[in-house]
Amino acid sequence: MSKEKYITIVGAGPAGLTAAINLANAGFETTVYEQNENAGLRFNGDFQGLENWSDEEDTLQILNRIGIKINFLCHPYSGNDGLFYGPKLEKVKVKTSRPLFYLIERGSDPNSLDQGLRKQAEELGVNILWGKNLESVDDSKAIVGTGPKAADAIAKGMVFRTSLDDIFIGFIDDKIAPKAYAYLLVNDGKATFATCMFEDFQNEKIYYERALRAVNTVIDIDINEPEEFGGFVNFFNEPKISKDNRILYVGENAGFQDALWGFGIKYAMLSGYYAAESIIHNQNYKKLCEINLLPKLKTSLANRWLFAHLYNPGYTFILNKLKTMDDVIPALKKHYNTSMSKKLVYQIAKHWYKTRLIDKQCMHENCDCVWCRHGKHAH
Repeated sequence: MSKEKYITIVGAGPAGLTAAINLANAGFETTVYEQNENAGLRFNGDFQGLENWSDEEDTLQILNRIGIKINFLCHPYSGNDGLFYGPKLEKVKVKTSRPLFYLIERGSDPNSLDQGLRKQAEELGVNILWGKNLESVDDSKAIVGTGPKAADAIAKGMVFRTSLDDIFIGFIDDKIAPKAYAYLLVNDGKATFATCMFEDFQNEKIYYERALRAVNTVIDIDINEPEEFGGFVNFFNEPKISKDNRILYVGENAGFQDALWGFGIKYAMLSGYYAAESIIHNQNYKKLCEINLLPKLKTSLANRWLFAHLYNPGYTFILNKLKTMDDVIPALKKHYNTSMSKKLVYQIAKHWYKTRLIDKQCMHENCDCVWCRHGKHAH
């Protein structure tokens, strides 16, 4: 096999493994370097979501198109399966013509997305070197997907066992989730509860306690075997894709993240797919991303700017509008895709985002803050 058919990938996250799966399917010999001893060790078995509102295609069709089999928990949740609550805990139910999102699990459990992708890659002969960190690459092409590098938004939560039926509940209230949201996801007796924050990270514990009181107010919930977790997301005003089409940056390492809500898994996997396609078909990776991913990412930053300036009265207005719709999917799709007005807002948002003050350290004794742990695995 010629040298051109050998590809190095750094990072066994969703982006890196998606790239590896597609390259292996095309006959490339692929080696993945992963500094951890397994896939998904950043996570604690928490539930997350693959959003299903931003594309014409259903997310399952997209995964099939990019060569990913569903060998992991991927449970559809529609409007009928959950509730939203506004700042005054006013209950809102929305209608959807298709699943709003697909619930997935992250971490080292056999049913997780991470383990499913690992299994698919290994079955195709991808060589994954666990516990190996590659500091530099030679003159050949390489794909780099080593995850987030800073905390632009954080989540503090817990996973636990419960007798609740399958449900999702979302909360929008700056008093419990500043400029973001809190959520409860329940599937088959397991649950994830978390509050997300885009600002005021120092007070994460206060917001978490308030959010927990809110969920206990709206639903009778039993919490068994709880384990706390923390995580963060990293996004840029423009993704750092590639300088010379030789080192291809993918996933959150490149800034492929939804700046509005943090639903970035699909973007990460698509970036891995386009990196593989650029190698297989000798195409320009940067151009593929600019055509297929960048418009949505720019729109998400515009949406972040708009949402950050709504405050609680604005959240109430939007929720009241959504509950009157026969189907919220078209409205969400419209707001997630580019338009002339979103392009204009993006020009404001990219300058606003660059000038945001992000705390670099805290003064807490024996610090265990999510936002300054810089990716250390914690319970």
